Amino acid sequence: MKLSRHEVLVCDCGSTMNIDGAKLGKACGASDGCTVATSLCRDQIDRYEAALDAAGDTSLIVACTQETSVFSSVAEDLGKPIPDFVNIREFAGWSADSGTMPKTAALLRMATEPERPARSMAMVSNGRCLIYADGARGAGVDAALQLATSLKDGLGVTVMITNAGDDIMAGGDCGMLTRGTIRTASGHFTAFNLVIDGFASAQPSSRSFVTFDDPQDEVESGCDLIIDITGGTPLFTGWEKRDGYLRADAEDSLRLKALAVEASEMIGEFEQPIYVAYDADLCAHSRNSLSGCSRCLDVCPAGAISVAGDTVEIDPAICGGCGYCGAVCPSGAAQTMVPAADMFGQQMATLLDHYLEAGGKTPRLLLADDSHGVQVIEMMARFGPGLPADMLPMTMHSVGRVGHDLLATAVAQGYEQIVIITNPAKADETAQIGAQVTLARALMEGVGGDDDARFVVIDEADPDKVASLIRDARPKTSPKPAPFSPIGSPRGITRLAMRGLAGAQKVGDTAIPLPEGAPYGRVDIDTDNCTICLSCVSACPAGALQDNPDAPQLLFREDACLQCGICMATCPEKVITLVPQFNLADSAMNAELVIEDTPFHCTGCNKPFGSTRSIERVIAKLEGHSMFTGGKQLDVLKMCEDCRVGAMFNEDDRMLDVGERRKPRTTDDYLN
Repeated sequence: MKLSRHEVLVCDCGSTMNIDGAKLGKACGASDGCTVATSLCRDQIDRYEAALDAAGDTSLIVACTQETSVFSSVAEDLGKPIPDFVNIREFAGWSADSGTMPKTAALLRMATEPERPARSMAMVSNGRCLIYADGARGAGVDAALQLATSLKDGLGVTVMITNAGDDIMAGGDCGMLTRGTIRTASGHFTAFNLVIDGFASAQPSSRSFVTFDDPQDEVESGCDLIIDITGGTPLFTGWEKRDGYLRADAEDSLRLKALAVEASEMIGEFEQPIYVAYDADLCAHSRNSLSGCSRCLDVCPAGAISVAGDTVEIDPAICGGCGYCGAVCPSGAAQTMVPAADMFGQQMATLLDHYLEAGGKTPRLLLADDSHGVQVIEMMARFGPGLPADMLPMTMHSVGRVGHDLLATAVAQGYEQIVIITNPAKADETAQIGAQVTLARALMEGVGGDDDARFVVIDEADPDKVASLIRDARPKTSPKPAPFSPIGSPRGITRLAMRGLAGAQKVGDTAIPLPEGAPYGRVDIDTDNCTICLSCVSACPAGALQDNPDAPQLLFREDACLQCGICMATCPEKVITLVPQFNLADSAMNAELVIEDTPFHCTGCNKPFGSTRSIERVIAKLEGHSMFTGGKQLDVLKMCEDCRVGAMFNEDDRMLDVGERRKPRTTDDYLN
């Protein structure tokens, strides 16, 4: 089947899917129809080979993911490029529902859409492997030595025993044997840094039992990967997401075997995707050492984000791409690149368009990660009813990036329901997405689109339970869609989605109340006590608070406010409070006057140099001070910076004027 510049090969997998080639070709917009194979990976492999030979400049797509290795091997043998693959079997064909044709057509057409390539960085592992075991825990020493023996031919292995006893049998070739306790560990795969206390190497002269050299503290060392079988506290926060740090129980022989296989492959050159793009100029972490936004620091499970002065740093070598920072960052300083929010939003819109053009109805969106989520979908298809015909699946590196921006975008495009499959083994993932769903529901309530089943988060591992929840939970009503092109920052995309939904539902210019901690809102300023000192303006990282260079005025632009709280911390009068809300009015995008004052003119030269409120407040606070008891001292406060200097030099009551200094006495004075 010809689709644009792509040749698509479709197989019904031994007639286990009901695919009408003529109808599928028409649904996909293919002028020459679609020929459906029955056993493309076996009996009809010649069709695949012929397609490879005839491809030329045409890109080849095979509608099968199970036999990827077979098709790739044949292509390599023929010296042809390996084709792309798309799953229509578990995602569409294997379903208890009839009418899966529109979804199948949409998936095939999506496979022809271009994707933005992700950036990556090269990492080189020399195979320096540290096996860390506890001599006081069961079979820790024996397990470590056996593991080292199995790895020593391919890796440079060092075994380190903490709490090492005197009964470690000597002999055997297991690499370097040491003792010590890791005090601190930092770094990442290919570049772990360790500080070790009580470090000592085994003496080569050890006979019956191992003897060690004299121990040393604070020994610094490094390695490419760490295998921790101590059973104690992990060396890293969020260790599951720290590549190169492997953990297992010393008593779990099956896990140790699997771990040995995994570790043996961690040598050579690797491409690490750069999951997050970070712009420090947009970061609202702090200003002038006053803390503001710390959302990314709070949610990062891998410890990849650290404070760097008034901003933060993201270590791409540690980042595992969970996506949490991109979902919570209010300014767009941290944006995920795998996937990029705008690109993923465009893909959601395109998939929906293809589905509706093929005759699909009541579209629902399923978001799942490439590992746990896909496995659950495949199990449902094999042993259960499969996915409903109207549920369109989209996979991503991590569903942790599912934020309120993507949820609002999906509803605006026309999806009636969004279902997210999370991994129950990752408790932080469910909590993170739950917070974003709460915010998204508050936004939907403001435009009349809220429903208990609008956003469904499923953290079950049992495919039968997942299938039941997917089929049972359906929203009672759905808002009128307002399709748009999701281009720009996550914040801008959210505003486009909400403005479109509000217009479609004929909701007026209202302010939607949001839960505390939301990244949208206004500031409430006590204008009676504000002195217009403008400290908040200089501190605001987003430019939401502004001044007027020609007059003492404080202005506020609501759509720019990140609710970071730096203005609250900066304000000397403590007259600022945060009000979380989402203002749908056009006025939210304009800088509006909050308070203004008359300029205060210098009593010396009549030049305006401040606001009347601020000067009067300073005078009121200092008039009772011992340094300002006289009228002349207070008069100085009413002068500009130039006149103030002149007035101080003309003062007669110089406090440091103590008269002529006494002549110092020297040794000669006493001798003479």
